[in-house]
Amino acid sequence: MLLSITKQVEQKINRMQSGKIFFISDFASFSNDTAVRQALIRLANSKEIVNISQGIYYKPLIDKKLGVVYPSVTQLAQAIARRDKARIIATGSFAMYKLGLTTQIPMNIVYLTDGSARKIQVKRMKITFKKTSPKNLAVQHEFTGLLIQALKEIGEKNITAKEKTHIKKIIIQNGEFKKIKENIVFAPVWIQKIIIQIINSIKK
Repeated sequence: MLLSITKQVEQKINRMQSGKIFFISDFASFSNDTAVRQALIRLANSKEIVNISQGIYYKPLIDKKLGVVYPSVTQLAQAIARRDKARIIATGSFAMYKLGLTTQIPMNIVYLTDGSARKIQVKRMKITFKKTSPKNLAVQHEFTGLLIQALKEIGEKNITAKEKTHIKKIIIQNGEFKKIKENIVFAPVWIQKIIIQIINSIKK
């Protein structure tokens, strides 16, 4: 006997690893969107899964002390990028936060993407995917991409000695000087000069 859509949805989710982010589109082969949505709503209501945002779900990872461990913004953005087969890069104050240049988590997080432009509301936080040209996503090294976007946010005339010292520290921690030099060429000239100067000042 053929299983109902509800049972098929349940079985597929049961086979997933805890901590997995998934989408309604992952059930497209079931050919009954209404039944799939109803099954997901029921599972979310029973707390077997978490409805993170419209059409985005999460199979909870449970910590014995902390309870449900929710995915980070980065994990969520990367999951969406994989689904859309798109490239993304964090920008603005979120790039600064990821590099430790600020301790304040922005409520409006912006990613550049070559995929579809969209906005996702996750509780009080909004994640915006902003369509951009391939040129702005040419950097093949995530750390360098974050450096570029963070420095763009700070601005050439606003960067402080303290920020340069912090950047030097995290460049040393990253350690991939060759990759940074190869990818920093995609940055504005003033950013290239700052980063190359910092790398050259590091004693190897």
